[in-house]
Amino acid sequence: MGDIIGLVSGKGGVGKTTITACLGAALSKQGYRVLLCDGDFGLRDLDLVLGKNDEVCFDAYDAINDAELTEDVIIEIKDNLFFLPASQQMRWEDMGRKKYRKFVQRLSEQYDYILVDAPAGIGRGLESIMKLANRFLVITQPLWVSLRNAARMIQFCRDYGHRDYVVVFNSLHPAPSDPNLYDMLDAVGAEYVGAILPYEEGIVEFTQEGRLAEVLPQKYEALLKPLVDYIVTGDAWDEQDVVNQYDTITAVKEVEPQPTLASPQVGEGDVIYTSHWSTQSRLVEGKQSLWRRKGLK
Repeated sequence: MGDIIGLVSGKGGVGKTTITACLGAALSKQGYRVLLCDGDFGLRDLDLVLGKNDEVCFDAYDAINDAELTEDVIIEIKDNLFFLPASQQMRWEDMGRKKYRKFVQRLSEQYDYILVDAPAGIGRGLESIMKLANRFLVITQPLWVSLRNAARMIQFCRDYGHRDYVVVFNSLHPAPSDPNLYDMLDAVGAEYVGAILPYEEGIVEFTQEGRLAEVLPQKYEALLKPLVDYIVTGDAWDEQDVVNQYDTITAVKEVEPQPTLASPQVGEGDVIYTSHWSTQSRLVEGKQSLWRRKGLK
């Protein structure tokens, strides 16, 4: 029986759906059979990210009420990666939540991992996923409102008797105003860091195009490695190792300036040779300086 892993956050818009798709793609690439479950009943988002919105004819609600539809409901994304869509008509409050949990538990016999993209907020959906999953990824961003919600999610995990969870810091910007890692860990009360992920324009573009699971960027996949290792082995990386890996992969390499026609060149005998373009630019700069000085008088 495969592990059932819930991706939770409390606050919406922190990247649960994006990380669900990326993580599923990374695990399937390693040969694991993975099922992605959209747990946002009444809305549904994961089909758009996966580019399968036009292929959804039946959903999980149909399958839990008619077992013969199970094979028709599950959509293959690519080798080893599959998708179970949520209903847009039925909300968690309107459906048989216990039947859904039993349905997914039966499906876990066919997969190595099931990733459940939980809805935002605190409600029947979150309660059902807390009862369904046995491991959790708490997704947050470096914003105090997101961190406070993540802390509440960790408290929910503990209230339901779960201790197997890690926090994922998503959409980090190189902004000096962002809290540092240890302030964030202290704010959420987490023991382990699953991954640190940057804000990536490419990820946003692939999400909009519905190609995220097919063209997972190599750098982003490398940043997911601590999280993949945690899921596969059950052991989280040391937090400093996660930080070092993030810094190494996201570091901007300094490029030494190359000499151009507009740059002075030092030749033999320390004689400085200047090109026509260098001389011309200096003349223009000198005239501009003269005009400025006259304007000040």
